[in-house]
Amino acid sequence: MSIPITEKEGDVKVYGSGAPGGKGAGLIRINEISLLRVGLLKTRILATDFYDRYLENTGSLGEMELLAVMSILEELGEIPLGIRSSATNEAGRTTAGIGPVHAGENASFMLPNNHPDPKVRLAQAVLAIGHIYDDFRRKQPPDSREKMAVVINPIPGLLDDTLAGPVYYPYISGVASSFFPHALKNQNPKEGFARIAFGHGYATVLDDFPVISMATIRNPIPLDLLRIGKGQQYFYALDLTRNTDLKGEELETMRKLHVRFANFHKIRLLGIQNNLITIEELIQNNHFGFKTTLVEIMETISVRISSHFQIEFVFNLDFSQKENRQGTFHIVQLTELPELRFDALPVPRQILRTYLSINNAQGHGVKKDIKFAVVVSPFLYSRDRQAEIRKRILGVNREMQGRGEKYILVVPGRLGSKNPDWGIFVEFKDVDQAAAIFEYGVDVAGRSEPLPEEGSLTGGVYGSHFLYMIQGGFDEDQKRLQTRMYGTQGTHFLTNLMSNNIIYGYVMPQLDTFDPWLFSGAHPESALAVLTFPRPVTVYADSMNQRCQVVTENG
Repeated sequence: MSIPITEKEGDVKVYGSGAPGGKGAGLIRINEISLLRVGLLKTRILATDFYDRYLENTGSLGEMELLAVMSILEELGEIPLGIRSSATNEAGRTTAGIGPVHAGENASFMLPNNHPDPKVRLAQAVLAIGHIYDDFRRKQPPDSREKMAVVINPIPGLLDDTLAGPVYYPYISGVASSFFPHALKNQNPKEGFARIAFGHGYATVLDDFPVISMATIRNPIPLDLLRIGKGQQYFYALDLTRNTDLKGEELETMRKLHVRFANFHKIRLLGIQNNLITIEELIQNNHFGFKTTLVEIMETISVRISSHFQIEFVFNLDFSQKENRQGTFHIVQLTELPELRFDALPVPRQILRTYLSINNAQGHGVKKDIKFAVVVSPFLYSRDRQAEIRKRILGVNREMQGRGEKYILVVPGRLGSKNPDWGIFVEFKDVDQAAAIFEYGVDVAGRSEPLPEEGSLTGGVYGSHFLYMIQGGFDEDQKRLQTRMYGTQGTHFLTNLMSNNIIYGYVMPQLDTFDPWLFSGAHPESALAVLTFPRPVTVYADSMNQRCQVVTENG
């Protein structure tokens, strides 16, 4: 019996009779919308019944499934491929409709797909699919009803024969959100926010080096006004020599290179300052119609989709044309985001004790009856303890889930970053039971740990999702202008925090109120302590007025 193939609008085909998963559903939806200057992205979806049969077949694809994958590779041709996870509970989709986002939690792989032997290309693709299934299966609780589909797309991009070897990457990658919750007073939050980078999109959704922000998309603040670094120093590219084996490490086919290795004649069109890419030519000068087209894309989608949303996209130029070059966008993912309510909040009354009162936070609402604080000590933590602390955080989060308890997490620096100088790397699922997360710098402990990237991070503190340590000017909006716009909005970690409305804030000890009790439970043998509040606390987070308090109330 052959596998059914369902053709959708655009160039989308679904193989099998199961669900297309979150990414698959988003790509089906985006292809139903007519978008000018957006190229059709060939999309092939292995529905969730492929996953079912993989499990039934003790971890291998059956003959019919192998033939389907083979036919897809033959049809798409010898072009680099993205083989991406599309779980039923990711990209804002659940069986009940729009729900919590689980971005970046499952493995995906970029493949060169250029080996001269088609059997080797097929074998690597099959390995990628198997690794996606196995990774997903390991992460699911025993009673999980979620399943995995797989999306296969060509990667629109360009070949660059660098001195580091042949690589392939999109000219520009980006993630754009329809709503910007941290807009300044003179900005319209409905104009959205984008995080863009030269090279592959891993640079925009991960968090290990600075990229470029558009805040807002319609009226982006010039980079030279932000005073937070001069541009993009590194980029991700697909290594075209890694075209045989695949061990299951998501970035194993990718290379992180300094922009000096990129083709100078191509990157100079984007804007360069001191050997760093600024992308100012596209953002401020609208070269190749980049900014106006991105605005049109976001506005057109907004008409068709009632909820807030996020897209991941690539933008490429036809360098074979000498004059009047026009760029082409491809939308590689659409995520519908849950609508967050921003109702007026009650003012806490009869406060018995204030544990935290800060002016810089994201998230909105009141969270009551919180009994525990999980705190990483500023006196004992150092970057060489990152793996140990991550393991402890994961264990505490799992224990709190089992008990049905929420907690407050207090950590040094930029939680979720892969850069050990910036903070502790965790995945969202490692902290998804937290009601609120607060980051601090080492200035809390009165010591400094200067960071190596003096051009973008200063002040002797860890990195921050807000970078509030880079202050300047006396007007509050001017301070936010110089800090927030660098941002990490759009990274998988921040997207998950925002869509699940987990409050996230930054503690500035010279300006904010914080109770030293939070740092009282450290044991010399462990930099992490689980504290029990003397009485349950309430978190008030007002994103409209930029206030957040953790208090014990009377009554």
